[in-house]
Amino acid sequence: SARPGYAPSIIPRQLMRKVKESPTPVVNSGPQRKWMQLRCGNAPLRRVAWYDNCPDSALDKLLRTACRIGIETEYLLCEKGGLPLAVSSSLPTAQTYELVPTVRRASALEVAKAAEAGLSVPGADAVVVVDPVSTGAVVAHQAVHRMGLQVICVWSESIPEELKGFVAHGMGISHAGVLSHEVGEVAKTAAAVRAIGANVVACIVGCETGVSLGDALAEALQLPGNGTLKSGLRRNKYAQAEAVRSAGLEAPFQMQVDSIEGVEAFLAAWSPSPYRAVVKPVEGAGSDGVSICDSRDGVVAAYRALEGTKNVLGLTNYSVLLQEYLAGDEYVVDTVSRDGVHKCVALWKYDKRVYNGAPVVYYGMQLLAIDSEPRLAEMVGYTASVLDALGIRHGCCHTEIMLVERGPVLVEVNCRIHGGEGTWAPMAEAALGYSAVTAMLDCYLDPAAFADLPVVPSDFSVHVMEAKLRSPVAGVLKSINEERWLAITRLSSFKSACVMVSVGQPIAKTIDACSASGNVNLQHESLEVLRRDYAAFHELVEAGLFEVH
Repeated sequence: SARPGYAPSIIPRQLMRKVKESPTPVVNSGPQRKWMQLRCGNAPLRRVAWYDNCPDSALDKLLRTACRIGIETEYLLCEKGGLPLAVSSSLPTAQTYELVPTVRRASALEVAKAAEAGLSVPGADAVVVVDPVSTGAVVAHQAVHRMGLQVICVWSESIPEELKGFVAHGMGISHAGVLSHEVGEVAKTAAAVRAIGANVVACIVGCETGVSLGDALAEALQLPGNGTLKSGLRRNKYAQAEAVRSAGLEAPFQMQVDSIEGVEAFLAAWSPSPYRAVVKPVEGAGSDGVSICDSRDGVVAAYRALEGTKNVLGLTNYSVLLQEYLAGDEYVVDTVSRDGVHKCVALWKYDKRVYNGAPVVYYGMQLLAIDSEPRLAEMVGYTASVLDALGIRHGCCHTEIMLVERGPVLVEVNCRIHGGEGTWAPMAEAALGYSAVTAMLDCYLDPAAFADLPVVPSDFSVHVMEAKLRSPVAGVLKSINEERWLAITRLSSFKSACVMVSVGQPIAKTIDACSASGNVNLQHESLEVLRRDYAAFHELVEAGLFEVH
């Protein structure tokens, strides 16, 4: 009888007969034939084959020949996400790997000497930065001073002349070349980049205006990028949301309109009670031109105010985006991607309020750890799916999300690095040891460092917040209240300040991110102290900092 808890195997007689009658399989003791696919930049995948016992040097020669890598150039063989592997015939078969030439860098001394002479770093590899302004200027500066590379500046056809000087003090560099792109001349611009003579290893977008050209130029130079197939989704906010909806993800109700008849169609289709709707440019940045309307007449007025005007990026608003109002908290998910592997390098929670009659004025933002709120992990997962829907495989994205009752809902994806002149980067580095700036450079230039990055932010060393300086007045700045400013600098968590206005110069009323008067970085080991100081800062700002003529 069977032991308790034991069920004997029952094999049908027919099956037993077949097993007994089956011949002993012949084991092939010879070398196993293997193959892999190789990705080299944006070039087509290459397939190579070898036998399991071939010398590693032979496999190395095969990889170099397939990817046209000279014997003098070192490289890394990386699995998806950038983790380097040893080149060995024992590698598993039927895998896809990336072959990444190692970057030739200048030493710190060479960089310092070149900077002193006002020259680019000779002999080093180069990166192209399209529209290197705002945080893009910080990226370019770190490419030179942290990575020891040359930088080629390419101005897109979209960037206004006045925006080219939007470079923070101390972030200027000497470029290996400066080029201006002409509409429809991607091949000509790529040829001009090659003609500079530097070995170009990456093409990076520095500002919103350079997103489309960044896609096209990386493709033309056969460098890692996102390709041009879905470029139209990466600037147009309406197209973004529709692509997200088509992927089965939550998206806002919306219409893109270019006439008053289109506005009327939206009003007929969208009629919540109480009434609220958002009107904004289809392509824009920094809350420029955004209106939150609480009536149908308000929607019409906001549309007429935008129609045909130029936005902060110098682009004409030929059409306008009308959307449902999403009631909830707004967050930023900053990501860096390599070969389709997305890593969340920062989670920021926005503090936006009504100020000077404008509906969405930045008061500040707080850096969050993944476990600091219960739905942040869900939000990061949603964002990764959004990036997949937009075809994002490489580089930085700055995604704005509303967390509403039905879950995370996309506001917009900015397919470039977080703006604001990168003043937030030192705070992120203090809390995490890295920032979107350093992570993006690692993504393009150091795959092993990218592979080491955490998937989500956690384990803060300190807590950090950014607090925005705002002006209730416009005119020529006569003075900054010394007593209140001194009180701000004496806050326990005060770390640094970036004041964007100066006495004797014009100051604007703050109505959006672009008209802010500056910001203060707050940092402290105690979250309670940080929040107390943040509240005290805003009380001092509300009491009045600026006097104008």
